Amino acid sequence: KLQANGVVGFFPANSVGDDIEVYEDEERTTVREVLHTLRQQEYREEQSQYLAMSDFIAPKGSGVKDYIGLFAVTAGLGMEALIASFEAKNDDYGKIMAQALADRLAEAYGEKLHLDVRKKEWGYSPEEDMTEDDILKVKYDGIRPAPGYPSQPDHTE
Repeated sequence: KLQANGVVGFFPANSVGDDIEVYEDEERTTVREVLHTLRQQEYREEQSQYLAMSDFIAPKGSGVKDYIGLFAVTAGLGMEALIASFEAKNDDYGKIMAQALADRLAEAYGEKLHLDVRKKEWGYSPEEDMTEDDILKVKYDGIRPAPGYPSQPDHTE
């Protein structure tokens, strides 16, 4: 049996160059964490700007008190027991399919949580009404980068 779980949080933040300072509280005097971002690296003729994640957060010197939303999801709770049951039966196919299914469920849960953030939790797009195709084409407001993808290749933070 697999179980999914997720958490979302919103934190005071501002950018400093290519980095994002995440503050301890609304006073913004104590930096809780610095998220180091990387500018796009691949040259493209049609592209004049090479963005970093920090470009989506207001600069510290701007006077704008910005925020960053972060969330994490899993659909792999219970995976160890499930894998062990397949291994006990020498069922490599079942094991591979369970892992693939958990991966796809985590992606789907990430999309659902992001939808909830846009419409309810942060609520910056409460009237959003998109088709599945629109969501897959990223036609929603905001961004949803993830560690390990080209926009955030570093897994250390």
